[in-house]
Amino acid sequence: MTQRTLFSRTHCATQRQATRTLRQALAAAGVCLLSVASSATGLAAARPNPAISQATYQALFNQLSAEPLRYGGLASAHNRRILIGLHQTGAGTVAGEMMRLDSAMRPLDAGPVTGTLTAPGSAQLSHCHLNVTLSDRDITLDGPCSATLLSGALTTRPRPSQLWSQVTNFISPDTSVSQYWLSRDTWQAAVTPAAAP
Repeated sequence: MTQRTLFSRTHCATQRQATRTLRQALAAAGVCLLSVASSATGLAAARPNPAISQATYQALFNQLSAEPLRYGGLASAHNRRILIGLHQTGAGTVAGEMMRLDSAMRPLDAGPVTGTLTAPGSAQLSHCHLNVTLSDRDITLDGPCSATLLSGALTTRPRPSQLWSQVTNFISPDTSVSQYWLSRDTWQAAVTPAAAP
């Protein structure tokens, strides 16, 4: 009977240790897969969107240029250019487009903009809340604005396409917050190619 009890205890201890080791291995594999998925998502965000043709970008740029409310800005990171064109769709509501260009004026991404802008024709500051939908992320612009200025907090929320990234984003949302300052006066600088060195 003593041998039988010793065998049962040894077998249970071995089984618990094997289960613990298996759980640790699965957790390590999950972390590796999640890190690979998140790094692939980060790399995809830095490249131009190949699904949109140059002709589509040109048509969007022409549409942006024709909007009554145009804002531009030069981003300090990699000398990128940001363009937003808006038109009034109702009392206090606006819609339009946003485009991001690299330093050589090549389009990186673009998407529709919708939101609210109190008194869009006035030079007096009011509050605006704009949502930009891009292929891989959503951007929210929130802050003071006028007919000549957009500024405030910029919140970026990625929309992961891979299952592991979706699970990770659900558990711990990957949201980044920064500041933006776009103006009507900077539009011309943002659409003018940089002089060749």
